[in-house]
Amino acid sequence: MKLLPLHVRLFLLAAGALTPASVLALLGVPAIIVIAVHLAALAVVWLVTRRWCRGQDTDDAVTQQAREQALQADVEQRNHLLRELHHRVKNNLQMISSLLSLQADRIRSPRIRRVFAGAQNRVLTMSILHRHLYERTDWAQVDFQAFLNDLVRHLTVGNAPRAGTNVRFSVSAPVMAVGPDIAIPIGLIVTEAVSNALVHAFAATAEPRITIAATESDGHIVLSIDDNGSGIEQDADGLAERGGLGLTLLQGLSAQLGGELAMSRRPEGGTRVLVRFPSPTVADTASNAA
Repeated sequence: MKLLPLHVRLFLLAAGALTPASVLALLGVPAIIVIAVHLAALAVVWLVTRRWCRGQDTDDAVTQQAREQALQADVEQRNHLLRELHHRVKNNLQMISSLLSLQADRIRSPRIRRVFAGAQNRVLTMSILHRHLYERTDWAQVDFQAFLNDLVRHLTVGNAPRAGTNVRFSVSAPVMAVGPDIAIPIGLIVTEAVSNALVHAFAATAEPRITIAATESDGHIVLSIDDNGSGIEQDADGLAERGGLGLTLLQGLSAQLGGELAMSRRPEGGTRVLVRFPSPTVADTASNAA
């Protein structure tokens, strides 16, 4: 039997017009063996290539996972170190505050005792801030209102203007988180204003009251500390001429915030301390833009 030309045989095979027996007869055993060998070689190449690609994908996935785990470990270690740092700073500041209190107990002069009490309150303010920092998951910021509430609560302990008198406090602030560079000056401003009111303002006030409020508008925060005590006799400029560490601190802390300080006598009686400074969010945006 004469075989058909190879191209004719392949055409008939592709058209599906041949049975297996016809294929064997038309192509011949040698041709089928050659085709089978080539197909087997192609299959082996395909399998090896597929396995290699899967291996590469697996290696890439393992490498990516290892990188993510290493990064997570670094973040956890950093957070642990920051928390430990704030905790130790808070403990050290509390120890300093306790030492100042012990030393003040040995002093007979009321004026010098007040100096020690002022220093103790300033140290206490920074201690409270560091406690709020290490108690948060975000180590760089504190809850503004929670910090002010906690600060005022500690300032009033054992600091009644006279026996049998309780000072009523009111604190309101926007829901926002602030960093230590903002919280420390604000805390010290509140500490100075509240301490001054507790010592000097309420000698003749039946129901002492201090109101602390912070409002945010037009890219600024306005912090006010009002009391219903006897009131100051002069404004901030007049008081500055008389000196005094408390006022010097208020002016310096306000400048540190990039803000302005105003002190005045309230029409209804008492003193108002007012500080207006750029909102932290606005300041951060401007800094990033620069």
